[in-house]
Amino acid sequence: MVTVNEEFNHIPDIQKELRYIMNHHIEIGVFGEDDSELLMIARVHEFGVDIDVTKKMRAYLHYIGIHLSPSTKEIKIPERSFMRAGFDSRQKKIQKQAEKLITDVLMMKNKAKPAMESLGQIMVTQIQSYMTDLREPANHPATVRNKKSSNPLINSGKLRNEGITYKIRSN
Repeated sequence: MVTVNEEFNHIPDIQKELRYIMNHHIEIGVFGEDDSELLMIARVHEFGVDIDVTKKMRAYLHYIGIHLSPSTKEIKIPERSFMRAGFDSRQKKIQKQAEKLITDVLMMKNKAKPAMESLGQIMVTQIQSYMTDLREPANHPATVRNKKSSNPLINSGKLRNEGITYKIRSN
């Protein structure tokens, strides 16, 4: 008969950590709970938007040096996906890190919750990096002049630095 020394039996601990992983998932995004304006800006960039030109808007744009044709009825802000495209372009890096973190949990070098927190932060960092590197589609020259940056997604840096976050949620 083979007996297991309880002192060296880590199977129950590993099972507990795996149950945590199986019962939780990571959400990454701009949640906007504290800043609905930031959420609106994120949505506009992620999906693009068509905006009807009003007299007030036409006057403001003229004031800042953007002279619309009288026939212009709509302004199109193009899609500049940073969440979806950022994740997709960095998916292999993220997957590699996830595999390492899971291995560490299985080898009892780390617990599941801190591993998931690390993975969440890794994903945030990868999305932020993608935003920093994005150049297309470019801003209108007047927009570049006004915000003094050619990066179409970064003005003050608030969306990149504070807006993108992660949450660990129960399934």
